[in-house]
Amino acid sequence: MPLLMQIKDDVVQNKFPLDQKTMSIGRATDNDIQLDDSTVSANHAWLEYHPADDEQTQPYYRLIDLKSTNGSFVNEEKISEHTIHHNDIVRIGFVSFKFIDENEHRFEETAKVHKSWIPGVYYTKDK
Repeated sequence: MPLLMQIKDDVVQNKFPLDQKTMSIGRATDNDIQLDDSTVSANHAWLEYHPADDEQTQPYYRLIDLKSTNGSFVNEEKISEHTIHHNDIVRIGFVSFKFIDENEHRFEETAKVHKSWIPGVYYTKDK
């Protein structure tokens, strides 16, 4: 099950399973994810689940800023609406979350192994 992990200094402080089609994020007590931070608007953002339309598409999540005072950020880019992916960092006010969706099938390019002139030593080239 996908989740948002609240993180601070690379330490997980809280986990929020994404078990509803829409989840509200904000300072008000009626939010699904309530944040005790004065830089967070009362009703700051929505997180929406979008199921797969057919067999070729994957389900995905969208973060929607609700015209909050300080904005919403994905990987430190201010957004109004954004599809989030596995390992993205979502920031609301001063609170950061890591989005975890291990079912998402995104693979980086495979690194090519090169043989060096030293016997038995191999390496990869960074891009």
